[in-house]
Amino acid sequence: MYLKRIIAHGFKSFADNTVIELNKSIAGVVGPNGSGKSNIVDAIRWVLGEQSVKSLRGDDKMTDVIFSGSKSRKALNTASVTLILDNTDHYLPMDFDEIAIKRRLYRDGTNEFFINNEKVRLKDVSDLLVDSGIAKESFNIIGQGKIEEILSNKATDRRVIFEEASGVLKYKKRKEEALRKLERTHDNMNRVNDIIKELEVQIEPLKEQKHKALEYLSLTDELKDLEVALITSDITNINKTYQENKEKIEILNNEINDIKVNNNDIEVKIEQYKTNINKLDDEIKNKQHELLEKTSEVEKINSQKEIILERKKYELDNNKLHNNLIELKEQELKLQNEINLINLEVTNKQNELNKLTEEKNILVNEINKIKEDKNKQSEMLTEKVRLSESLKTKINTLRESIDANDTLPFAVKNVLNNPKLTGIHNALGSIIEVNEEYSKAISVSLSASANNIIVDNEKCAKDAINYLKANNIGRVTFLPLNIIKGKYVDIETLNIISKQKGFIDVASKLVRYNKIYEDIIGNNLGNVLVVDNIDNANTIHKLINYRYRIVTLDGEVLNVGGSITGGNLKIRNIITDKYELDNMILDLKKNDSNITTLENNINEIDYKLKALEDRLYLKDNDIIVINDFILNKNKNLSTLNDNLKNTNYAINGTDSMIKNTISDEENKIINEYYKALNTKEELQNNINILLNQKQSIANELADFEYTVKKENSLYNEKSEELKKLEIDVNRSDVKLDNLLNILSETYSMTYEYALSNYKLEIDENIARTKVNSLKRKIKELGVVNTLAPEEYDRVSERYEFLIKQQEDLTNAENTLLEIIDEMDKIMEREFAKTFEIINENFKKTVKELFKGGQASLKLTDPDNILETGIEIVACPPGKTLRSISLLSGGEKTFTAISLLFAILKSRPVPFCVLDEVEAALDEVNVESFGEYVKTLNNLTQFIIITHKKKTMEYADILYGITMQESGVSKLVSVKLEDIK
Repeated sequence: MYLKRIIAHGFKSFADNTVIELNKSIAGVVGPNGSGKSNIVDAIRWVLGEQSVKSLRGDDKMTDVIFSGSKSRKALNTASVTLILDNTDHYLPMDFDEIAIKRRLYRDGTNEFFINNEKVRLKDVSDLLVDSGIAKESFNIIGQGKIEEILSNKATDRRVIFEEASGVLKYKKRKEEALRKLERTHDNMNRVNDIIKELEVQIEPLKEQKHKALEYLSLTDELKDLEVALITSDITNINKTYQENKEKIEILNNEINDIKVNNNDIEVKIEQYKTNINKLDDEIKNKQHELLEKTSEVEKINSQKEIILERKKYELDNNKLHNNLIELKEQELKLQNEINLINLEVTNKQNELNKLTEEKNILVNEINKIKEDKNKQSEMLTEKVRLSESLKTKINTLRESIDANDTLPFAVKNVLNNPKLTGIHNALGSIIEVNEEYSKAISVSLSASANNIIVDNEKCAKDAINYLKANNIGRVTFLPLNIIKGKYVDIETLNIISKQKGFIDVASKLVRYNKIYEDIIGNNLGNVLVVDNIDNANTIHKLINYRYRIVTLDGEVLNVGGSITGGNLKIRNIITDKYELDNMILDLKKNDSNITTLENNINEIDYKLKALEDRLYLKDNDIIVINDFILNKNKNLSTLNDNLKNTNYAINGTDSMIKNTISDEENKIINEYYKALNTKEELQNNINILLNQKQSIANELADFEYTVKKENSLYNEKSEELKKLEIDVNRSDVKLDNLLNILSETYSMTYEYALSNYKLEIDENIARTKVNSLKRKIKELGVVNTLAPEEYDRVSERYEFLIKQQEDLTNAENTLLEIIDEMDKIMEREFAKTFEIINENFKKTVKELFKGGQASLKLTDPDNILETGIEIVACPPGKTLRSISLLSGGEKTFTAISLLFAILKSRPVPFCVLDEVEAALDEVNVESFGEYVKTLNNLTQFIIITHKKKTMEYADILYGITMQESGVSKLVSVKLEDIK
């Protein structure tokens, strides 16, 4: 194998793509100082993985190797170097005849490595070249630094070169890696030991906490089952009372609103009556004022009349007849006034009678309507009471039937009623509850399976079967809780059908039951789909390829495979009986509520009827009084008319006797007097009528005010009842909220879920006592770490794991120590062996290069091969044997070169780069150096960087590095063999 080509672009001064073609011959690289010829060495070292910026003659960042620009050129953003190796002899372990190793660096500091254009890691490059003699730190790249290492006064520094030559460097690296692993193993062992000690302190308390936590969890589970069932029962009962009270509140609100509306109407009427009374008071006051004025007028006219009559007594001859005529005239006017007054009174009374009769007729009609309504309500009440009694009888009968399991087959009843059989739970149909709308679908889904008996295990089933056989009772199917497993609809199918029209749910999710029966319910209903009607059922059945049974709400069944069952179906089983019982109880409750409503309605009707009948009685009395009054007045009127006729006859007779001796003045004053007197009496009569009207209105007002008072009393009574109910409702609401919060916050479940899965199967008071007892026990446990079981298991598992790790680490430590010991032996053996070979070759090489003289290598500590330093003893011709430190500069360099050549003879490498190693030699020694390189050229490919002309003579290919353009290196090549 040899280095076939070097390609550099953007690396240091190689701004352009530079290609150095090589072969197995000696290649020389020459050029003036500063031209960049040493950059070739840096490029080779860099591509082989050099990470030290200073070793590459940079400042502080790796990006310093990227071409930084010149006066005429911009800086580049990348640098890349590629070494192309000829591998036809497969010196490197790859199935390629040519291997390209490339490194690329970006301005942001990103490094990339490639092998044959495939991106790899630096480790991959190092692994490929390991033990090949090619490496950034190997002796195949020999510069003045390497010479300085050899010439160093420290014998231990020279050891590195021998380690590289002996091939133990890889073992040393492996040993160092093993030692690092051993150190990490020790660190891990220490950490593991510390953790184990810490866990040992934790594990015992955690064990106690675990037992405590398990007891706590057991108690809390028991408490949860019992308290959730109790809370669910309380919520159900409180909600029932709550709903009933809300209904009562609604009824009371309606009644109170009715009272308010009625009172408002009455108050409006009262205001109207008060307004009418005020108007009547004003009218009476005015009439009384008119009466007072008219009385004064009558008295005044009467005085005038008396004066005229007194005067006329002296004027008339026949005074007696005249006086008699005056008296008859006055009597006539007086009778006329009385007749007019009575006629007015009769007319007013007749009007009042007509009004009373009209009001009476209205009252009679209202009373008749109310009586008719009462009769209807009474008939409805009688019917409801009869229905209530009938429902009670049916409920008792149905309840007895359910308790006696009348719908169950004879054999099933015998098993359930046999106290000697143990582990018997109940018939499947008896353990579930279902809403009305799904009862038919569930009944059809279960069919005869509703009569299957749930038992604890197969032994209980076996005992029951033996009992049936022994008594020749019949056959029963048993469902052992410990064996039966649930059936389910696969999630994919559920996802498909859940979006389909008409799909309701899986049948098992539509029933309520105790959670211990979950597998039983799942086994019988878990793979049954419920759909609203047969049309949608057919669509869904086809969609799922007839894989599951579908039942509609009307009871049609679409069986697995495609068959359909339907038609009229009358089912009676425990499910339908329980559903019918629940409906009957609801009907009875509703009917009893209707009875209460009807009774309240009838009581209200009786109250109204009594008030109306009292008013009618008073109206009848008033009508009788007025009729009597009119009758008496009519009798008086007849008498007065007869008296008026007689008076008229007397007046006519007397008038003819005295020839009408009444003067116009007398006649006028008398007429005015009786006219005024008539007006006065009419006013008095009107005032009396107004007073009667006022009294009548006042009486009605008093009735209304009494009614309002009673209504207000009833209003206050109902308001008080409403207030109490509202307080009860609020309390129930708070209780419900608290209970629901406990369910939600403490147990993270809804009331519906709790109702479906938790049933209170013991007495409520016993349950409360047990809940308090469990809470007390939980409290006595004190602070409990509920995570302790998991923590203990985790810590215990970790403890066991760490114990195993401890064992593994101990084994790993022993293994590493064995490996280190084995590598130490290999290194000692290889180093000693290589040292002897190099020592022999060194002796020969010195004689050949110095043309005589002696030299040898000595171990500073032969007993410690792994750490011993190496002393170089050389004796040039004509001098005594001495340490290298006593030689001249040229002798030291030539001795060091002799040692390097001895190493190359002992361990040939594919190629060797010599960077001005002969710079300190004189012409004679340079010639010896060149000739010796020629002798080694058949073993190693040499690339010599030099500025000595004598060295150039031994090169087969010569490359010149120039810097024609400032800061940019250019390559010029000459094949000297062609010139020669």
